[in-house]
Amino acid sequence: MQSVSTKKSEFTDGEIGLMSDAVLLYKPLGPIQKAFHKSNATVRWLFGGVRSSKTYTNLMDLAMLLLDIHPIHYRPKGTHWACTENWDQIRDILWEPMLQKFIPQQMIVPGGIEYGMHKIPKRVFLKNGHKLEFKAFSQGREEFQGRSIDSIHCDEQCPHDFLGIFDEMTSRLLERSGFLSWAMTPAIPQVDLEKRIEDLPANDEVFKINLNDNRISRGGYIPDEMIDAKIAEWPEEVQATRIAGDFASFYGCVFKTYSRRIHVIEPFRIPNDWRKYRSFDFGFTNPFVCLWLAKDKDENWYVYREYYKKQTGIQEHIRNVKLFSKGESYVENIADPEDSGNRNEMKKAGIKTIAAKKDIAKGIELVQSKFKVKENGKPSLFISKTCRNTCREVAVYSYPKGTLSSNPKDIPVQKDDHTVDALRYAIYTVDGKFRKGHIYVP
Repeated sequence: MQSVSTKKSEFTDGEIGLMSDAVLLYKPLGPIQKAFHKSNATVRWLFGGVRSSKTYTNLMDLAMLLLDIHPIHYRPKGTHWACTENWDQIRDILWEPMLQKFIPQQMIVPGGIEYGMHKIPKRVFLKNGHKLEFKAFSQGREEFQGRSIDSIHCDEQCPHDFLGIFDEMTSRLLERSGFLSWAMTPAIPQVDLEKRIEDLPANDEVFKINLNDNRISRGGYIPDEMIDAKIAEWPEEVQATRIAGDFASFYGCVFKTYSRRIHVIEPFRIPNDWRKYRSFDFGFTNPFVCLWLAKDKDENWYVYREYYKKQTGIQEHIRNVKLFSKGESYVENIADPEDSGNRNEMKKAGIKTIAAKKDIAKGIELVQSKFKVKENGKPSLFISKTCRNTCREVAVYSYPKGTLSSNPKDIPVQKDDHTVDALRYAIYTVDGKFRKGHIYVP
């Protein structure tokens, strides 16, 4: 690994003359932004609320690299990427309001800006040898392959193939011991991103900034009344994300109180005296799912194992479920009642199932109550981090959006719901109580 060179923080008159006013007068909004600029981490994550200065801070960091005045890093004649979702956002967010103002015109090689369609810049060549290139996540993973890069600066979430594009980016940085900074308001549930932040690698560092820190009353730039009015417009379910940059629920999310930080736990050996259950959701084109669940003496639920596989026959599923269940016994095996064929095959193999109670709305309500944090600070439902599909599907399970002519339906979208169905079958069948007339009593 090559060492990181540093540039002095005091500038000559000649250097000052080459700076834009935006860079020359730049003052980090607060201590978090200062720490971000001074970090030596290979990957820096800058999570912030809306208008919290996250994009400005991240692109100013890039501008200081390009002008050879960064307080920590000095990379002469480097190649740098600035990335966001699409080309319109490159022009309207990254370039015109920010980087074009940060980089003095006299620092750019004459004719040194290559444009694509609609006056969108693709490459900028500087007189000091640096090269700035723009990339759009929507181009796909292939566009991030094959070259060595000194630094990468990303703005907002990559909504598709995040892991693939992130892997390509970090591979591009290896040869030159480069570094990546990524600023975002994490409004889209991304389990893989949350898992990385939860189990933070040693070379990563996380910085969080809050919209409220940009109030004029706190030394920021936005009038307090404007911030108060904006927050009042936001539904409660998105406020934690839009104010503080937290991983939070989103519009239409079914399980709004679900949080990896609270509900996802390390695996552990289930005590022999806990009640154990298996729950099945059948599928071929869609996955066949088996969840293993346990209840402790305080009536808390634990999802401790999952089986999730598609394009496979029922006999192989049965063999695998039996293999994973070796040495355990179960109070009940609960299954989708509408698939009598697969239930019969399982019965022949010695796995007798009972029909799950399938009222979707009432089942969801009961599962929601289990996710709710009690007075003791803990919920009644936990999921082992090894149950990756369950963690992912619970996070993205959502109601459909309405249109101008119709309201959204009360039934969630039938997508990424296979482990969620199995979870609901188990909890609602075991804990849902009925009076005469089938009136649900939570």
